[in-house]
Amino acid sequence: MGNFLTGIRVLAMEQILAGPFGSMLLGDLGAEIIKIEPPGGEISRHQAGPSYKGESNYYLAFNRNKKSIVLDLKTKSGKQAFYDLVKISDIVWDNHRAGAMKRLGADYDTLKKINPKIICCNITGWGMTGPYKDYTSYDLMAQAVAGILSVTGEPGGPPIKPGPSIADIAGATFGTIGVLAALAARERTGEGQKIEINLLDGAMAMLCFHYTWYFISGENPIPVGSGHINTVPLGAYKAKDGWVALGPCWPRITRVIGQEWMIDDPRFSTGDARLKNRTEVNQIVSDGFSKFSSADLIELLRAEDIACAPVNTLDKAAVDPQIVNNNMVITLPHPLGGEIKLVGQPIKAPDRIDEKKFTAPPTLGQHTDAVLSELLHYSGDKIKALKEEEVANTEKREERLHKKL
Repeated sequence: MGNFLTGIRVLAMEQILAGPFGSMLLGDLGAEIIKIEPPGGEISRHQAGPSYKGESNYYLAFNRNKKSIVLDLKTKSGKQAFYDLVKISDIVWDNHRAGAMKRLGADYDTLKKINPKIICCNITGWGMTGPYKDYTSYDLMAQAVAGILSVTGEPGGPPIKPGPSIADIAGATFGTIGVLAALAARERTGEGQKIEINLLDGAMAMLCFHYTWYFISGENPIPVGSGHINTVPLGAYKAKDGWVALGPCWPRITRVIGQEWMIDDPRFSTGDARLKNRTEVNQIVSDGFSKFSSADLIELLRAEDIACAPVNTLDKAAVDPQIVNNNMVITLPHPLGGEIKLVGQPIKAPDRIDEKKFTAPPTLGQHTDAVLSELLHYSGDKIKALKEEEVANTEKREERLHKKL
């Protein structure tokens, strides 16, 4: 039995995070992902930080289950090879800024003339229209404008970026959903589709209940650390030897910490009262937690059927028994030799998704010859000429850049 997207071919013209993460999801679901990179490779290959045999950790995180080919779309032969691939592909996926694909001659209006069934998904920072469309954008900018930074961190503290790249991942996920919907529609209509996603919209969607708070009350939600704007107590509280995350727990938490008197105290007896007296509630819970080890505390909380968990650092999370059970750390053989560990696939479908067949992120241009010869039936001489034109164009570009400097 094939995977969900077996037989679907995606041309991924992507860089950094939002594009690569989304196409990786499609690849995990069985699509053939052909990652089209410019000479020198996409930006994330050159990120600072730890690397595996020269392959950056950042690039490795988002690029499994793909083929890498090098094409220079600013050359005649490179653009023609791209168009030839469009003829036999289902999706063109990119995360370039507004207008970039049109300048490359790779926008939907151009490509649908080549393949009327093509689906194009473009992920930008701000959107294809509007006052910000030409501005440079990254995850942080989208989070800032949407308001995520304003509600993250401790009360009274500076704006804080969440650890994960929320806007990038949201954009990638919504893009994937859009593509899957377009594929379903194409089954009925036979027509392709243009999907437009941007990081700002994705970031704002992540704040849906914060915005309803504001729309109804007229008040800006404030940062509450690890807590929740609607529920107190909730968040991470310190035990004797570590931190414990606490979920919705009222009034059972009062029995755990021996403070049942709080139930009838008008300062704490209702949800709205506890929100008004958030600081006092959190202090009482913190004092109660400080008397227990984290292991004992978790045992007591679970006996009351209260949602709780240890606050893991990544070294502990990677060996957490539930994470191990869920197979969320996978090991793949790497084309440069040895093995690499990656975060696994959260969509579980054992009859369709076989993680044993996953492939490691490709080296730059690893599949150029195979794709051009096997899919497009290019001869060895034609491939050689294409590469020579790429080299010549790269040298001319570097000369122009050197003159400007």
